[in-house]
Amino acid sequence: MHQVGEALVPVIMGAAIDNALAAGDLRQLLLWLLVLGLDFLFLSLGFRFAAQLTMRAVQLTQHRLRATLSTSVVHPLQRMTKRADGDILSTATNDVASASSAVTIGVFPIGDVAGIGFIAVMLCMIHWPLGVAVFVGAPLVVIATGNLSRPFARRRQQLQTLLASAVAKAADLVAAYRIIKGIGAEEEANRRYRVSSREALTGAHRSNTALGRYLAASGTISGTFVAIVGGLAAWFAIEGHITVGELITVVGLTQVLLAPLFSLTSNAVTWWATAVASSARIINLLAGSAQQPHGHTTDAAAPLAATPTTEVTVGGQESIRIEPGELVGIRTDDHTAMRIMTALLAPGTDGDVQITLDGVPAEDLERTHYGSRITVAPHAATLFTGTIAENLDTPGAPPELRAAAASAAACDDFLTTAPDGWDSHVGENGNRFSGGQRQRVALARALATDAPVLVLHDPTTAVDSVTETAIADRLRAFRCGRSTLIVTNAPALLGVCDRVADWTAGRNHAGAL
Repeated sequence: MHQVGEALVPVIMGAAIDNALAAGDLRQLLLWLLVLGLDFLFLSLGFRFAAQLTMRAVQLTQHRLRATLSTSVVHPLQRMTKRADGDILSTATNDVASASSAVTIGVFPIGDVAGIGFIAVMLCMIHWPLGVAVFVGAPLVVIATGNLSRPFARRRQQLQTLLASAVAKAADLVAAYRIIKGIGAEEEANRRYRVSSREALTGAHRSNTALGRYLAASGTISGTFVAIVGGLAAWFAIEGHITVGELITVVGLTQVLLAPLFSLTSNAVTWWATAVASSARIINLLAGSAQQPHGHTTDAAAPLAATPTTEVTVGGQESIRIEPGELVGIRTDDHTAMRIMTALLAPGTDGDVQITLDGVPAEDLERTHYGSRITVAPHAATLFTGTIAENLDTPGAPPELRAAAASAAACDDFLTTAPDGWDSHVGENGNRFSGGQRQRVALARALATDAPVLVLHDPTTAVDSVTETAIADRLRAFRCGRSTLIVTNAPALLGVCDRVADWTAGRNHAGAL
């Protein structure tokens, strides 16, 4: 609608000149002005609705792609190939946005083709050689400029990879800053990021240089073609084959022709090159979540008990086993605690921290099988926007355990005073609650999963000593018969454990308390 409306503007103006201005007919002039106004309304609404619908399609595509990626990462079909969190983040943001822009290729280029076709038909009606010139010449221009786009497409793909690498390193650097700081590796981490950033910058320069050359070449070819059509029209006007009004119409149509030609040869090509590069990275990530790496143990070869024996080993020296039904504590420094939790959340990411379930390395298990046996509740827990009940009703959690889990986490006091009880909203990331209340809700959510093996990291740092003691007493009773590992320095929690491994200051011993 928009492209046809644009092409109609010079046609209407040419008709107004021939039928109104040349004859001096005021009524005809007013009539053609009205037609011109309706045409502008037509083309404006066409562009508005096309842009709105296209943007909605792009956003919907992004949402579905990100949902698919999230599902494949959190619940892979097989054991997922190890990928850095920053790499996954980059793919789920930058690459998904770039790939989704391909939706516009199915909208605007179609309008461009329709506009070029309509212009050619109008030129045929004015003087057929002009129309034939557009019908034949426009496809040749698109093909020629398409061939010129290949160097840019290659540079764009290289740039997407380099940018993703730089973003991944930056994200991982921020996420692991405490660990990097603890081992004194700031300079090395910074150096690696600077190298990656410099490579991305160089790639951007090369990509933009290739883009500039391509745009200059495509603009020259398109402009030359339009100038030739306009020159032909002037020649036909001099020879008397077309009228002055028709000449004005042809000149206007050739000017309108430049826009869809440029869009086809420039915008669509750059969109396509960017989308292909990003789509390859998305497919690579999805494929990595579905493949089974050679040589790794599968669930069929190593079935686990309903409540497996869990063992945590750090550096090949410090080790502790959690037998089924035991409540075990680990007292250690923050750096080691973070490494343990990272290894539990993503087995195999830290080669010095080994996690085994029934003697099977955790990284050799399918992610879903591993997740069905062990639940890890990190210290920095996040509450979801919604109600208290919605935060505790996690997938797979028995609904009947909600109240008991909340009581074990000492949520009773603020649950009874909350305006809507279980239906009270926690706010964005729990901002309607205090730090201690948020921590207790997060603990209750972990307890409500009724996991065979539950790992808690400093679950009571934001509560007072009285509440901490109450949680410690209730925790032991609530988790009776199931395995629990607590990584903490809190005396109240360590005091209710069956055994405690003390890994502070180089000590390594476990004793019954």
